[in-house]
Amino acid sequence: MPQVTANSQSSWIPVREVARRLERDPSPKRRAEVAAILGTAFSLGALSEGEHPAAIQIFERLARDLEADVRRALAEHIKSCPLLPRGIARTMAEDIETVALPILKYSTVLSDEDLVAIIAEGSSAKQTAIAERDTVSETVADALVCDGDAPVVRALLANNGAEIGEDSYRNVLDRFADDGAVQTLLVDRPKLPLAIAEQLVGLISGALKKRLITRHGLPEVLTEHLVRHGRERALLQEIAPVKTMRDLEAAAARLRAAGSLTPTLLLRALCTGQLDFFMAGIGAQARVPTLNVRALLHNYGDAGFRRLYERSGLPGELRAAFWIALETALKVRRATAIGWEKSDTAEIIDRLVRNYDCLSPDGLESVLCQLHRLCVCSDGAEAAPRAATQGSPYLDRPLRSYAAVAGSRGPARGTAQSAPQSATA
Repeated sequence: MPQVTANSQSSWIPVREVARRLERDPSPKRRAEVAAILGTAFSLGALSEGEHPAAIQIFERLARDLEADVRRALAEHIKSCPLLPRGIARTMAEDIETVALPILKYSTVLSDEDLVAIIAEGSSAKQTAIAERDTVSETVADALVCDGDAPVVRALLANNGAEIGEDSYRNVLDRFADDGAVQTLLVDRPKLPLAIAEQLVGLISGALKKRLITRHGLPEVLTEHLVRHGRERALLQEIAPVKTMRDLEAAAARLRAAGSLTPTLLLRALCTGQLDFFMAGIGAQARVPTLNVRALLHNYGDAGFRRLYERSGLPGELRAAFWIALETALKVRRATAIGWEKSDTAEIIDRLVRNYDCLSPDGLESVLCQLHRLCVCSDGAEAAPRAATQGSPYLDRPLRSYAAVAGSRGPARGTAQSAPQSATA
């Protein structure tokens, strides 16, 4: 019959003798010793098949022992055993952290369902132990990203054995975009989806950016575009607190003079709910007063937008994209007092992907980058602006007040039914 020891220096003790010792002396010290001896034997495969049932019965008792030291000794000595019954592993994984952590980090008998349930309990220490397992499935990684704090996510990103899906990467960027350690760990991942690398370029510093480009093979031209998109995102964040139309018009005029009032900046403004800045910006491009822009969009719908868009010289390839984003922005402005939400941006992206065959479903940064490539000529230059149209309602005749807008024509089908009462309404 096989005999087992707690370590190489101990005398060999038969399993039945271990059980008898436990009966004679059930003290906490003896129970911890039994946990160590029997746990070691079981993990090393030193027990015969006939001894397994008796050993498992003892494990079940020890796993519920009142003394934490006993349960901890058992966990430490059976943590890597592939033959451990899943029920015992789950019981110990749900125990206090000092007992659970070895099981959570090393036990291969726990299922994804078990791990996700433990993650949902909210213990950061347990979540970190799961993040540091030799392998982490995409399902478990997604749960860690959704429920874990920054240290948990850092541990997951540092684990090259973790399978992380694109949606989880995007969630990491949404939650921890400004965390320098997270940025570095993302750059150093062995593989990174192109869409995530594109989004990351606009967030990170120069040295880290070079490392990202080299490690993940981003084309230089694409990188330049992504850097510009990052600057545009930061610019709109600075403009967001500006409330008066006069200040927005001044900002748009300065950007136009500097050559920075780009199509992607204006489209980004619509996609993030900054409707007033879009109106000021396209007005500056078309040299049309913002009040007139409002009138065209609210009173003439798509027809008014077409005339304004042609006048602005924005790329024809993006007209449909602008109209899709504008429809959603106007709908949100009319329908809700809550304000812009992420779901509104997601709705625009979904419609853009369905309208443009060349777009792949992705986040805003990647979609804007793909749209930008549509309006770039083969030699890398921006597409030339179109000529301005002839005079048309509200394009050349300045309005003195919104009353002129409200009294002109009834709203076109699908446009606003009532006029805003102020520039920031």
